[in-house]
Amino acid sequence: MRWLPSDNTGFNIKITMRRKYLPAHARVLDLFCGSGLMYKNVYAGKVEEYLGIDKHRIHDENLCIKINNAYYVKNNDINKYNVFDLDDYGSPWDLFYLILNKYTGQEATFFITDGLKLHQNVDGDVTRWVSATEKIPSGMNIPGLSRWYVDIFATMLLDVQNRYNLKIINPLYAFNARASTCYWTFSIIKE
Repeated sequence: MRWLPSDNTGFNIKITMRRKYLPAHARVLDLFCGSGLMYKNVYAGKVEEYLGIDKHRIHDENLCIKINNAYYVKNNDINKYNVFDLDDYGSPWDLFYLILNKYTGQEATFFITDGLKLHQNVDGDVTRWVSATEKIPSGMNIPGLSRWYVDIFATMLLDVQNRYNLKIINPLYAFNARASTCYWTFSIIKE
């Protein structure tokens, strides 16, 4: 059986997390906006500002820009936003660290869809992010690596706290029905 990327697996989980943990006065940068399901079900009419970014498709030309999201983050001011929605098919860690390197605001909330566990289930290869935070040689194959996914993610969050001098507040996660994709929400506060 082959699992293909699917828009919004765990749809109800993602909506519930966003509705429950969306901060007051939210200004959202939705970096994988796609067809706008999160916008329509969570953000529309409930946020002060919204901008969707996607390189493949956008749901509203008045609210979105069709462009590579990493390019957008590198070349534009992201500091007016306080919510970053990273709902990637894969693992959004390059983009997450890029945002942290550039963001100068004091507080922000993140909604992250992470497919790292599926990657770990399939081949057990250590990615460069796991290698950097866990001090395991990159490319090493560890059968059953996905069993430690939550611990690996927690170590990554500790690394973020130390590297960027901030606190991670209230990290919460849930898995989709296949336990292949993990949905996270947390806030950061700079010290």
